[in-house]
Amino acid sequence: MEFLILGGLILIMDLIKKINKELKDSVKALSGLKIPIGIVVILTSIGFWGAHGAAGTLQGLVGIIAGTVLILDLLKLIPTKKETEKQIDNLMTILTVPVGIAAIIVGVIGLFYR
Repeated sequence: MEFLILGGLILIMDLIKKINKELKDSVKALSGLKIPIGIVVILTSIGFWGAHGAAGTLQGLVGIIAGTVLILDLLKLIPTKKETEKQIDNLMTILTVPVGIAAIIVGVIGLFYR
């Protein structure tokens, strides 16, 4: 379930960036890892779900959703205007924070559920 907690923490980074301006450079440096971590989260979720069957359904589904949201960061790479970029950034924050919190909660529960 460590992959799920890591994915959730990466998803919450957008919220941290908006709250604390001093950590903006650190979050910017780590945001380059969103897509590779998203791919790893999806693949490990599928493997976890396959290995644990019905017992790993919740963790597997949340992991696939969290990984997909991490990969949606590719939308920011499309060349757009500054206004559109800000709108996409705000929309992604609204989407990523609840998914990140859910991923962390399910990951922590999954650590103790084994």
